[in-house]
Amino acid sequence: MIRKASALFLSLTTLYLFASCGSKKGEATRIVPIGILLPESGRSETQSVRGLRDGLKELGYNEEENILLEMRDAKGDRGALKSMADELVSKKIHLIFTTGTRATQAAMAATSKTPIVFRHPADPVALGLVKSMKRPGGNVTGVAALALQVTENRLEVLKQVVPGVRRVHIFYASNDKFSHENFAFTSKLAEKLGLEVVEHGIKSGDELKKSFDNLQTEEGDALFHIPDDLVESEADFIFQTARQKKLPTMFNEEPWAIKGALAAYGPSYYEMGRQAAGLVDKILKGQKPENLPVELARKFDLIINMRTVNTIGLTVPPEVLKKADKVIR
Repeated sequence: MIRKASALFLSLTTLYLFASCGSKKGEATRIVPIGILLPESGRSETQSVRGLRDGLKELGYNEEENILLEMRDAKGDRGALKSMADELVSKKIHLIFTTGTRATQAAMAATSKTPIVFRHPADPVALGLVKSMKRPGGNVTGVAALALQVTENRLEVLKQVVPGVRRVHIFYASNDKFSHENFAFTSKLAEKLGLEVVEHGIKSGDELKKSFDNLQTEEGDALFHIPDDLVESEADFIFQTARQKKLPTMFNEEPWAIKGALAAYGPSYYEMGRQAAGLVDKILKGQKPENLPVELARKFDLIINMRTVNTIGLTVPPEVLKKADKVIR
């Protein structure tokens, strides 16, 4: 009898809490706190949060009227993520929105009860964030871009942007299991599309710089990026040296094209944030993350950096420029 009464009380409390989000002006409204945990304040994170905010607003949530966004930005400090996740949980927020692997893992380590909604560029199942895409299990769900599965599309886009490409150079951290598997997967796809692959396994930033400095390129060569922390940590050096070598570079996200890659093809993090807002809405209205399938990113963008194009003396077909979602001039 006591258990039934307790369950009824919790049910009525939840009903009041989330029904009040749509209350009319003048009526009492309870503000629902939502945590946002970011590994850094990069462009992809900024776009994701902007999309989340806009998506929530479209669904009737307004900051400081019926929701409060508790932002925590680790600014690249991996150690800070744990304490920030713990702090959000201690504040009894109703849900945590995360971007990427590290922030999601930190949130998962901090709580097994508070719902977590992630925005992730890769495969959350392979990384152990959820049990399956259809039935995530636990307290975690989100929106994923499955970057590895989009690799073939990105190779095809490279062939469109650089029509004469015949050979791709791929750098990756050879002592990282996931990077090695990613290279093997990408290599097979490239060969399937008629591209020769040159493997550059490296173990440090210094080794990458030395290898890239000594790289002998030919007409028809291009650099193809696979997601890899070590390679990405030397992105500025790669872009500068690639321009000097007149080597086209294809990366996987808009921020890299802005930094200097010739082109990037990848998920729209703004749209992924808007999608995540839909999952947040469902959870706040009572659905459990374990029953909410992980959604696939719906929009992918092609960005071309014309400054880099002009610097290396490449001619991008006009029809490809017209198809681009963004052209940096």
